[in-house]
Amino acid sequence: MKRLWIILILFLFACNKLPLGEEELNERGYFEAITINLPLYVSFTESKAIPLGTSQNLILGKDNKYESRITLKFSLSDTSYQGLDQIKLILFKNNNFHNDTLKFSIYVLTSEFSETEATWYKKDNTDLWTHPGGDFEIDSLRWGEIKGDSCVVYFNYIDLGKIKNGKGIILIPEDSGFCALYARESGKSPRFQLVKNGVINSVPIQADCHIIKIDTFPNYWENWLGSGVSFRNFVKFTYDTLLNNTKAVYGELTFKALKHYGMRDSIEIGVKYLKKPFTGFDTELSTQIALKKFALGDTIFTLDVVKYVQRIIEHPDSNFGMFIYLSPENYDIANIELVSGSHQLKVGYIRPPEER
Repeated sequence: MKRLWIILILFLFACNKLPLGEEELNERGYFEAITINLPLYVSFTESKAIPLGTSQNLILGKDNKYESRITLKFSLSDTSYQGLDQIKLILFKNNNFHNDTLKFSIYVLTSEFSETEATWYKKDNTDLWTHPGGDFEIDSLRWGEIKGDSCVVYFNYIDLGKIKNGKGIILIPEDSGFCALYARESGKSPRFQLVKNGVINSVPIQADCHIIKIDTFPNYWENWLGSGVSFRNFVKFTYDTLLNNTKAVYGELTFKALKHYGMRDSIEIGVKYLKKPFTGFDTELSTQIALKKFALGDTIFTLDVVKYVQRIIEHPDSNFGMFIYLSPENYDIANIELVSGSHQLKVGYIRPPEER
């Protein structure tokens, strides 16, 4: 009889506890994520012709939307060059792109340019080109054609003298189509070589960059991503107080593409959040919080922006929005038009543990 009472007491004690795992769940918090969709507040595009001098590529070409020219400067000494057998410029093609066979002309620049600050309209951070697209002599020096893995253009002594006395050279496309060449940042830079008695003297490259013109910029209210000429898509979602004092476990940012344009089969899309209220393209941004590779022809894009969601949970007054962009913005020429209103932010969160 005593044994029966002991068993009954133990049974009642066990039944007084929560089912297996539930007591631990309430002590530590709810581990099954609760999901909500934050309402889209606003989305639009900010555009800018950014300097491209730090790119690993030099883009040359044109079509009915874009034109890209290449500026080069080599450190030719003031000494005279005698008895040279060859004077040549060598350009190396980046075969990771869809490259076209392309003819181009070479002109001597009449204005200095800043590699890291030059654009189609500006030769440095403050001064404009006299003529958009570069200031250069009326008559061309030479022409070349890019069709193999590399392109070689030969010069004579008269050409060499003009290049030495100029401010650099500019390559201007004559055909429709585009070609990507390696820049000096890639380690396979354009080379200016002087050959004498079989000995090759490579002249150091001082500066190289490409400058791009676009036919029309997107309308402010449209949604675009773009590189070469940068289109950043600003997006902001309305904060939900259900997220107060919770922990974000994921934040799926999704949007759809309407059409695309590019020189490669793939693109990379990145996200940064605004650290301060929006003031324009150059609003202060965070470090990159998301980066993902997609096929250029993809129609739906999803990126994890949980870092941004957790930030606005902890600091709701910092919900300044995000910039979506093609990365790197200076790598090539590409753009994607997004479906307006297609942005969604699906948030998964867990509640805090209950107090004991």
